Amino acid sequence: MTTGERRLSSAPYSSPGFSPFNLILAGAILASLLLSAWGTGFSPGAFLSPGTGRAVREFAVGLLPPNLDPAYLRSTLGYALETVEISLLGTALAVVVGFPLSLLAARRRGEETSRRAQGTLSWGARWLLYYLTRGLLNVLRGIPELVWALIFVVAVGLGPLPGVLALAAHSAGILGKLYAELFEAVDQRLVENARAAGANDVQVLAYVQVPTALPMLLSYTLFRWECNMRAATVLGFVGAGGIGTQLIYKLKLFQYQDLSTLILITLLLVTLVDLTGQLIRTRLLDTAARRHQRGKRRGVVDRVLCACGWK
Repeated sequence: MTTGERRLSSAPYSSPGFSPFNLILAGAILASLLLSAWGTGFSPGAFLSPGTGRAVREFAVGLLPPNLDPAYLRSTLGYALETVEISLLGTALAVVVGFPLSLLAARRRGEETSRRAQGTLSWGARWLLYYLTRGLLNVLRGIPELVWALIFVVAVGLGPLPGVLALAAHSAGILGKLYAELFEAVDQRLVENARAAGANDVQVLAYVQVPTALPMLLSYTLFRWECNMRAATVLGFVGAGGIGTQLIYKLKLFQYQDLSTLILITLLLVTLVDLTGQLIRTRLLDTAARRHQRGKRRGVVDRVLCACGWK
């Protein structure tokens, strides 16, 4: 046993213990859970009642077998394609709106952003714009997609367009907040080095913040597309297009075999979107890793040539 190991083994073990604040916090959390269970009427025994089991069995039997008639599958293909289009276009519009809002909602750090360096007027305007943008993002993501869909159905009528606008509005609020926090989390030393080299804010964004945060930006965007894919099926319940219009129609008519087919198609679409996102992420990360390795090898070769006096 080395000296360092003996020192570590002889060191007294200190348990974390509980402070009064931690006990109060744990009690408050437990009390809130119990109150929530009481207020919602939650009871695990409800799942074991004979009536619940009988209803679940009848519904499951009604779903089987799914309607795999080729004519019916062809008729649902258009609704499935419309759902994909709604989710894809809604996500793209959310990126277009959310990205510039994230730049205004990202908290700037550094000595050059202080009130003394910027001046009181410029500093105050920047913080006012920051809080206004944050408030706008809170409003966009605070209103659920279904409520947005109802608003846009009233504004532009029934069809896929209100679904696209609803997903774009809600997702812009989510992506704008996530993008802003990713830009804030970029290593400040990289930002300061770029500013010391004479880079302005646009150059710092283009050459430091975006490349550094790009893998996570892409991951969040693709995950939001997957979420929008599922949300697009629900928006059809309020007339916003997609396969959801057929889901609610078949459910009301108790045509459970057709409903089972639509559920399977929805699961297939979500799985395809997930696989597509994984493929894009893997491709981007592998390409970035190869470029990094080439850059490291090129740096070693340059140092060797300089040491030999050949460069």
